[in-house]
Amino acid sequence: MEAGRSADEVLYHNQSSVKLGELERYVITYELYQGDSIPADITLDSLWVKIKNTTKLSYKPAYLLGPFILYCDVRAKDYESSYKIICSADKPVFQSNLQAQQKFIAELSLHHIKPRYVWIVDIVSQILFNKETKVTFEIVVGNSKASLKRKIRCDDALPDKACNILHTGLSVHRLTTADIWKVPRPIDMSQKSHLVILTHGFQSNVSADMEYLMEEIYKAQMNNPNERLVIKGYMKNACETEKGIKFLGVGLANYIIDELYDDSVGKISFIGHSLGGLTQTFAICYIKTKYPYFFKKVEPINFISLASPLLGIATSTPNYVKMSLSMGIIGTTGQELGLKDGNYGDKPLLYLLSEESLISVLARFKRRTLYANAVNDGIVPLYSSSLLFLDYSQLLQKLGGQTTASCDPLFQPEVSPIGELPNHSDVANDDDGINASSWNTFWKSKENNCDKKFKRLMNASVIKSMKSVLLSPCPEAKFFSDPDARVATIIHDKIYTEKNLPPPSPTLYEGTAAKEGETRKTRKEMEEIIARRWHKGMHWRKVVVLLKPDAHNNIIVRRRFSNAYGWPVVDHLVTAHFQRDDPIALPMQDKQFAEEDINMAIGGVEPNKFYSWLTKIEDPSVYHGGIVSTASQLASSWISKHSSVTD
Repeated sequence: MEAGRSADEVLYHNQSSVKLGELERYVITYELYQGDSIPADITLDSLWVKIKNTTKLSYKPAYLLGPFILYCDVRAKDYESSYKIICSADKPVFQSNLQAQQKFIAELSLHHIKPRYVWIVDIVSQILFNKETKVTFEIVVGNSKASLKRKIRCDDALPDKACNILHTGLSVHRLTTADIWKVPRPIDMSQKSHLVILTHGFQSNVSADMEYLMEEIYKAQMNNPNERLVIKGYMKNACETEKGIKFLGVGLANYIIDELYDDSVGKISFIGHSLGGLTQTFAICYIKTKYPYFFKKVEPINFISLASPLLGIATSTPNYVKMSLSMGIIGTTGQELGLKDGNYGDKPLLYLLSEESLISVLARFKRRTLYANAVNDGIVPLYSSSLLFLDYSQLLQKLGGQTTASCDPLFQPEVSPIGELPNHSDVANDDDGINASSWNTFWKSKENNCDKKFKRLMNASVIKSMKSVLLSPCPEAKFFSDPDARVATIIHDKIYTEKNLPPPSPTLYEGTAAKEGETRKTRKEMEEIIARRWHKGMHWRKVVVLLKPDAHNNIIVRRRFSNAYGWPVVDHLVTAHFQRDDPIALPMQDKQFAEEDINMAIGGVEPNKFYSWLTKIEDPSVYHGGIVSTASQLASSWISKHSSVTD
């Protein structure tokens, strides 16, 4: 032990709180010694850190107000997921669900003689349903485990003010959400900006849930010396995701035009997770229609969706979920994902979004990539996130462990039954660990029972997927320390064109939702029509991934370590889309759509009103939330009068 350092000493203490979408980072730096010479009396006694969720225990069951849970992790600053860890003391530690009044204690090991140690502690709010409530916590650093038990008096009236007992050699730098999302200062101020827009999914947020993705993309800045990466996300859609795709998309579009766009922006990319894929699609169409100058001045580079329900979720979910969607249990959004005709006449919103005159704007993007979960995603089925048409024969062989053709992304699949799910006797069954998939027999009637093994792959549990948002199965310790021990994640990576699609059935009508006097199209037929419209004149790169539960949130690494199964997906995304000389740009033989500017009349609606459903300013009552958001708001209103949980 160093001279002058007493036993069981508290070195640092701070109290703070985080709301929905907020996180705090503590960078702990410890100077073991200074100068070139090593002191003779140096010791390597570990430091210790404690994080306590100080929320009152009575708030624990108030789930719709929170939940009042924290995620926290501790890692060395130089930790890299791609490096092999030999010493167990270097392994990161984390707690996915720190409940009210629970503690998380971690050792900060000094196991090498070196001048300086630096650790990073992340504390993230797990609140889902309420923007007003907060989770309070305290963080303590001590020179022994016993020191963490000491009681420290701090001014309760100033919970966010640090009450520090600092020791010589120790420094702690606290970063807020705004600090973490601050755009790095450019070396050359004259550089054009490449604006990267991140968009979150249902009951999610950008600032906490997509923070890992943001930091990984920024690491690619060194590969882009001639442009400045600027990564942003629209924060105000958090807790509003039940109000519908138009509500979310208009908000995102106005944020881009009003707050982000200026003459320094030269390029733009969009990355959307889950519902965010549809939100960004609406925003792009809205900008193209109302601000036609934008995509003439700003070059669109990447359109990326991850596990996005581009065709809705109308045909793969259990009956109780379909009924809930139709009844508006999860608001306008649920009805739109269920392909229910709503506020836009006899056509579902997802059908309207696929109009050629709107969707053609996507042809301008240099890359269009869809990431889709093969299994373990009970929220968004594979057919919807991949726009239906896939080389299912090859994909099923991959899942069955058989040797298949090359997965080179430039490999063009032959025109064969793509989209048709063939009989396959070697598909993995429940015993092979693939029993919670979201496969959908889109091309088979319900009466076809010829492939029972395949049907096992269709069983998806929405309840399990929702539960695993907070209780996600964590990777084993070896996953974090040995990159070679990780199972291959990318099982399918190909570019698909309109030519690869099987011919439509003679009865499939693509002109409108239904002709007068015709039988209304089934949801299954509607999904096929929408999928074909998305493919019209465009190439799509489709990447199917094999992730363990919770695949829906693992795919974006919602939390750095508890969702670490998604690391390879994020690595693939960054490498494929943010390298300076990336060779995997889509072929340039996409159909060149005729450019037509829409003359907007006063009031923002074009004269022929063809796009009025897109540009019309809706009455706020049109955007109705669901039961969860309504109940949360009522509970928050009541409790704010009786407690300090929202102070």
